[in-house]
Amino acid sequence: MYRGVSWCDDSLALVYESWYKTRKIRTWLVSPGSEDVAPEILFDRSSEDVYSDPGSPMLRRTKAGTYIIARIKKAGDEGRYIILNGTGATPEGNIPFLDLFDM
Repeated sequence: MYRGVSWCDDSLALVYESWYKTRKIRTWLVSPGSEDVAPEILFDRSSEDVYSDPGSPMLRRTKAGTYIIARIKKAGDEGRYIILNGTGATPEGNIPFLDLFDM
């Protein structure tokens, strides 16, 4: 079942799906502006496994007042990174985190 989408630009959007019966959550990496680029599964996990939660993408506000996925550019690249933030569930308790994720 469709759960939502996080937009960035013509080359990046994350589409979320979940299925209650199987407790599956999937995050798809799609390129909305490219018909020749096939969607691929970025994360595929159980909703009951909080330890495997990769986090959510950090967003930035546009001039129009909407929010999109914030890309991070390192020297010499083309904005291949995003930042994921999460609660960081561990057996000892939550340890919130930020993760520089290479797309």
